[in-house]
Amino acid sequence: MRRWQVVFTLCVLSTGAFAGPLDKAFAALEVHNYFKAKELFEKQTKRHPAAAWYGLSVITGRADNPFYQLDSSHAAIQRSMAAYSTLSDRDKRKIVKLGVDSAAIQEQFEHVSTIVWKQVVDIDRLEEYERFIEQYAGSNMVSQAKDRRDELAFNEARRVNTSTAYRTFLERYPEAKEAYGARSRLQEAIYREATPQGTIPQYESFIKQHPQNTYVRDAEDMLLKLNTPNGTAGEFAAFIRRYPDNPNVPEAWRSIYDIYTKDLSVANITRFLTDYPDYPYINELMNDYKVASLVLYPFRQDGKWGYIDDTGLERIKAEFDYAEPFVSGQAQVGKDGRSGTINKMGKSVIPFIFDDVLDFREGMATVELNGMQGAVDRNGKLVIPIEYDEVGEFDHGLAAASQQGKYGYIDDAGTEVIPFSFDGAMRFHNGLAVVTKDDQSGVIDMKGGLVVPFQYDWVEGFMAMPLSRVRKAGGMGLINRFGDIVLAVEHDHVGTLNDSLALVIDKGKAGYVGPSGQWVIPQRFEANALTMNMGDFHNGLARVLVGGKLGLVDTAGIRVIQPQYADIGLVENGLIPVKRKNKWGYIKRSMAAVVDFKYDQAWEFHGGYARVEVGGLFGLVDSLGTEVIKPKFTNLSDITNGILIASDENGTGVVDRTGKVLIPLEYDSISPVDKGLMKAIKGNKFAYLRLADAGILWKEDGFSEVSPD
Repeated sequence: MRRWQVVFTLCVLSTGAFAGPLDKAFAALEVHNYFKAKELFEKQTKRHPAAAWYGLSVITGRADNPFYQLDSSHAAIQRSMAAYSTLSDRDKRKIVKLGVDSAAIQEQFEHVSTIVWKQVVDIDRLEEYERFIEQYAGSNMVSQAKDRRDELAFNEARRVNTSTAYRTFLERYPEAKEAYGARSRLQEAIYREATPQGTIPQYESFIKQHPQNTYVRDAEDMLLKLNTPNGTAGEFAAFIRRYPDNPNVPEAWRSIYDIYTKDLSVANITRFLTDYPDYPYINELMNDYKVASLVLYPFRQDGKWGYIDDTGLERIKAEFDYAEPFVSGQAQVGKDGRSGTINKMGKSVIPFIFDDVLDFREGMATVELNGMQGAVDRNGKLVIPIEYDEVGEFDHGLAAASQQGKYGYIDDAGTEVIPFSFDGAMRFHNGLAVVTKDDQSGVIDMKGGLVVPFQYDWVEGFMAMPLSRVRKAGGMGLINRFGDIVLAVEHDHVGTLNDSLALVIDKGKAGYVGPSGQWVIPQRFEANALTMNMGDFHNGLARVLVGGKLGLVDTAGIRVIQPQYADIGLVENGLIPVKRKNKWGYIKRSMAAVVDFKYDQAWEFHGGYARVEVGGLFGLVDSLGTEVIKPKFTNLSDITNGILIASDENGTGVVDRTGKVLIPLEYDSISPVDKGLMKAIKGNKFAYLRLADAGILWKEDGFSEVSPD
């Protein structure tokens, strides 16, 4: 039983049934009479909005009835929250007898957001994370969604590995935690593209043309190494050029190669070849390259983990307690109750002596031992001693750390850069970090200078330049990176700056301000609980409420879609999903209807296709509104790389954009691993399936093989 059910039952037993329609609604809900409960709750939304909307959220948030619709459940609980916050103590005491209080409302909100989050994680697509972030801003999973969204985008930039790719990433996601890594990689790409052969003239030219590039020091070091005998790669290279017939040339070449490939990876071998294209031992190098090029996947055998390659051949013996996927040539594994990392040869890099090893960031990974933390570099060297209560992620070469209850910042050598004088400290973003003292928040720069005084109850931080939202004494506003107040800290709600406009709500009215705090669109629209989460701009359009109906306006405040709809979905490329009365359809920006209002739910377009749902069954429509997949699946993902993950009463599998089954719908779950490879789970066993023919690349002993149709 949910908490409200227990309370309601006890109230009925102790006081007798209540006679009011609201009490009858909860009584109907108690016995799962959803039709009656829904009808009664809907009639009470004006008189008892907090309790009625709560009840409607419970109904639409349960999968055991025809009204199940998570977006509707989410919208209802938001309305309940807003209404509850305005109730008097007397009114709150009335509805608490029915089990409705702030805790129950919050529990229902988390219930809905948790279900949606699981769906988003299963799909694991950038656009799905974007949608979750926008629609479930109050969820505990939002930070995870932002991290994964940014990670997916950054992985693509790293795959391309050019200066153009990194510039594009930084333009789109300047607030990402990977932004500093992208900036560093951008500088490296400029450096790499300017010095493809690693010659002295190229290094000299690079220094002259890019004096502000962070790799100038590397180029200067290379010139030094090439001209002075310090036992470095430069010395070995100079030695080779000056003494080509010397018998020690092979050793010199291999010394350079060893320096570059301490962490054996394709990237490092490629970098070595770029700098030293004349390397004479190509056959030896190609053997290493084949190993470094290996695509390895974790597999399990007799309860232990190892790695297979993309042909299903065992490459690293199953001898680990757990095994994570390889990232940048290393994978985290566990052995004998300890954690460390290995390279693709199966050799230990970070030794198996730690209780935990976190992900690398800027070449550093936090490690934990006996409740204390430090950090290692990519070679497994302990560069920050294990003497801190906490070591955070590095950004711009600094990481927040704590000792004896106080926070400060250290560099990648463990040197204290900013004193341990704060009660709390966040990671740096765009050269600025939020810190706290005596329950007040402020902002410091990378030298520890106080940029924003400790005067706010909350500072969002400068994840998205140039402004940060702040809160003080119940009011919200905007400040710039210098601490200047751009928008007075006195508003009921301030949204994030999207399309250079931020939503501002006061006393039930909504408008928009620009980056300078000036009113671009006056507060002429209505605002309700949903507006806080639905009213921000997206792709140049914002959903606005007029006369209880939703429409769309552009960044100039011009009505693009007249307010006449009960709901409007997320606006992406293609048709716009809209709801009229109780059904969804699609319209063009001209407001011409393209798809009849016949669906229980309709989602935004991705790659020219959109999901629809009717009667609990999912299908797919194209940009013309044609049902390319009739609603027949009990669950359906958005289209990704031409495929969709689908479920029916038999299980889960993969279909194409026409509904053709590519992998039989007979598994408990299925998820993409790489392009062309899926991971299928059945019972407590798993296998890797080839998308091309639904054949099994590898399967765990005991996994039930299913032949393709």
